[in-house]
Amino acid sequence: MTVLKIIGILLAIMMVAAAGVWLFSLSGSYNAETLKPDGAVTGKAMIVYDPGLSGNTKNVASLMANDLRAKGYDVVLAGLKSSDASKLSGYGILIVGSPTYGGKPSGTINSYLEGLNLPENITVGVYSTGGRDNNDSNQFMVDILKNSSVRVEVSEKFGSSADKVDYSNFISQILT
Repeated sequence: MTVLKIIGILLAIMMVAAAGVWLFSLSGSYNAETLKPDGAVTGKAMIVYDPGLSGNTKNVASLMANDLRAKGYDVVLAGLKSSDASKLSGYGILIVGSPTYGGKPSGTINSYLEGLNLPENITVGVYSTGGRDNNDSNQFMVDILKNSSVRVEVSEKFGSSADKVDYSNFISQILT
């Protein structure tokens, strides 16, 4: 074999492996996990997210879930397509997170929000992740929920890196 054929074969193998990793990361939208507080339970929260292409929205959701858990909340962290994402009865808090594409939330998040049947007295917050610093993507989500008479308590846009931001302010606003 020539060196070029070997390099071509190696590149093809690397591309197939990268595609497999990417597809596996998208499977996070089908999962749900429950985080229990160490002490007494003070409430129940659901965080629903579309992991997006980078997975950053899920990373933000995980950080928020850990903050809520530390504050005594029983938290379900649910990928958008998990069966738990639509089971909102008994929850006092719902947080919905979306990646941003072209300044807007993902279409799957929009569909999820349009189909929500929220229980009374639930506090709702939305967030989005992505490179743009404006809050337009959140306003789309807020507007969808306003059409169903839901008041969004907190709306925030986070950048493209989950590890550089303190999410406790967002959680504190949800809890007040």
